[in-house]
Amino acid sequence: MLSGSMLLRPCLTGILFDIYHLEDILYLWILDQEGHAHLVTDTFYPVIYAHGSKNSIKKLSDRLTTLGVLKDPPFAASKLHFYQNRMIDVTAYRFARPSFLRTIHKKLYALFGRIDIYHSDIEVPTNYMYEKRIFPTARIRVHAGPGPHLEKIELLEDSDDPSYRLPSFRIMKMRMKVSHRISLSAGNSLLIEANGEEVELSASDPARFLSRLNEILDRADPDVILSAYGDQIIMPEIFSLAQKHGVEPHLDRDRVRTLRKIYTKGTSYMTYGSIVFRAPSYPLFGRWHIDSCNSFVFKESRLDGIVELARLSKLPVQRLARSSTGTAMTSIQTQAAFGPGYLVPWQKSHLEEKKTALELLNIDKGGLVFEPDIRESCVFEQVAQLDFSQMYPSIMVNHNISPETVLCDCCRGIETPRVPEANYHICVKRRGVVPTALAPILARRKYYKNIKKQTTGDEQERAEARQSSLKWLLVTSFGYLGYRNAKFGRLESHEAVTAFGRDKLLNAAKIAEDSGCPVLHAITDCLFVRMQSAGADGAGKTDLENLCSRIYYSAGVEIAVEGVFSWIVFLPSRADEKIPVANRYFGRYENGVLKVRGIAARRKDSPTFIQNSQKELLSIMQTASTSFHLRSLHPRMDAAFHSMKKKIERREVVWQDLLLRRTISRNLEDYTASGPSLLSLQQLASGNIRVQPGEKIRYLITSQGHADKSRRYLAEEIALMQKQTNPQYDVKAYTKLLREAYREIWECFAPAGYFAMLEDGQRRLGL
Repeated sequence: MLSGSMLLRPCLTGILFDIYHLEDILYLWILDQEGHAHLVTDTFYPVIYAHGSKNSIKKLSDRLTTLGVLKDPPFAASKLHFYQNRMIDVTAYRFARPSFLRTIHKKLYALFGRIDIYHSDIEVPTNYMYEKRIFPTARIRVHAGPGPHLEKIELLEDSDDPSYRLPSFRIMKMRMKVSHRISLSAGNSLLIEANGEEVELSASDPARFLSRLNEILDRADPDVILSAYGDQIIMPEIFSLAQKHGVEPHLDRDRVRTLRKIYTKGTSYMTYGSIVFRAPSYPLFGRWHIDSCNSFVFKESRLDGIVELARLSKLPVQRLARSSTGTAMTSIQTQAAFGPGYLVPWQKSHLEEKKTALELLNIDKGGLVFEPDIRESCVFEQVAQLDFSQMYPSIMVNHNISPETVLCDCCRGIETPRVPEANYHICVKRRGVVPTALAPILARRKYYKNIKKQTTGDEQERAEARQSSLKWLLVTSFGYLGYRNAKFGRLESHEAVTAFGRDKLLNAAKIAEDSGCPVLHAITDCLFVRMQSAGADGAGKTDLENLCSRIYYSAGVEIAVEGVFSWIVFLPSRADEKIPVANRYFGRYENGVLKVRGIAARRKDSPTFIQNSQKELLSIMQTASTSFHLRSLHPRMDAAFHSMKKKIERREVVWQDLLLRRTISRNLEDYTASGPSLLSLQQLASGNIRVQPGEKIRYLITSQGHADKSRRYLAEEIALMQKQTNPQYDVKAYTKLLREAYREIWECFAPAGYFAMLEDGQRRLGL
């Protein structure tokens, strides 16, 4: 029944690999030192708390007792209120049926009036790990009796130690051969890579397909199945075939709990003005299934980053992989709240304070930006970039900014530190949950960055992955302070951070100006200053180090020289060439390294050929150390551009490298304009392919101005289904894209009228 084994020894040492629950039974998979998997079980009855009128609490207690979901009768308790910082009387409920917790804050709140409910939305495995003080991949020793039922668990490592080592997991990879939007039954094979070999499985004979899949799984016995679109297509199709043909797939190590509902439709939601798609979730029991295309953390920091955040947040690895960094941050903050014994609300319960229009104008400003003056030239030489290290998280830690400490009830009317401009008072009687959670993360990331500098190879890559995951965690920490649904959020604390940030950036700019380094550009947490001495060595380097020291002494936030640019270009707005765009620039550091932001080479919607072409042009520019030298490169740049253009005209570019990418913002029937998105969706629908809002599509421009709209674009999956090996593309459209990518980086160096001549010449040639 099990790919692993039940625990046969009364005592076992290993890592906590997987943890999940079925009602009150927790299932813990332990990987021993030889890589063998063992299963032990435990029972757990979570407790929630409720506060409200006696009548409401009595109704709630009677209802829960009648439903038979409680382990024990309700009992009275006294707990610390998160915002008020005082003990309040609450009623505690211990649940024998944890699955009922899902309905608590959704239904009972509405049925029984104004009841404040606490601890109700903490997931059972995470709540269990809070109580046992263990975490995913922790090195533990378990003692078990018959069953095997856990009798004792010992943690054998410090959760705060960043120097931990993990065993080498056995990894199997899965992907669809053609496209994730074409099903197995439509002739799309499944490619499996294990033990250094790749196997292609066809589902034309489903029984044979499942049998061979099980043989591979049994032989490889992977710890991790790493898929591409596994949640969206591979797993639901395998489980659907298995249920239809009565064959049990060996994807799980625990074969008891494999009956699944098949979901193929994901969810689409709006966040920060963008539509996001999240595929359905298909975790495995006893193995990890990580969908590389359904995991933000994996995309940014690979498996090491997922494990790092799972250890910190106490979210099971597969849960963490499919969660946002905000979910991980909330779990870490919840742990910090458990320390003082706070009641943790299931939702944000503190409303924004009333403000006048003038107060809103003064306070709600966001980050500070100094725009570069590009009226005479957008090219500058000898510019140093100074970056604050994690400015906003450091402000939260240094100034004790947290939802319960800004405008706290306990310090009203007494002398306390104040927020610049806003004049909000900050608590002096307790340390906030947010800075308590963030301080060790900041220290941990600093440790990994130092390790990265001191090592090479696998160890360096591991340190990079871990620090990258922490970077995104820290970025999220600020946004969640003002997020409307954040458990530990309050708009005033969000405003306090930006107010401190503006104050520190202004002071830094003043110090730089007073030191003889005029500020050219600044944005939120970095400064671009003109060097008073040439070069990053000698006197120039010393001047910059002294400047950083003075800023650090004033701001209390670490700041360092990111680099000194030999030259840097701040690009103008497309609407007005005299107005710069803060996040669109590129430049060459004195060590020869290029830095680019916001241009075609960095934009994910650009075709691969256009990206690579602009990178090739930039590599020519990279050889120049001055703007004078740059202008002398015009013949090389012109020749390179025309060489690239000829590749398009001769149709020598592989069509897949010309695909443009778009994010679908609405359902097919909701589009009105006949643009690329609508026309591509219509093509896909004709091939029985539905795309949800938030998903990405790729298409080829075939004849952009054609009278028949259906012939203007070709969706990637349609070309693959029709087995088109060399679909024709619109030479004029792609030549224009190439020319615009060229213009973006070279217009300020090219001779006057050069790009007008290019455009006019191509127009006369019909291009």
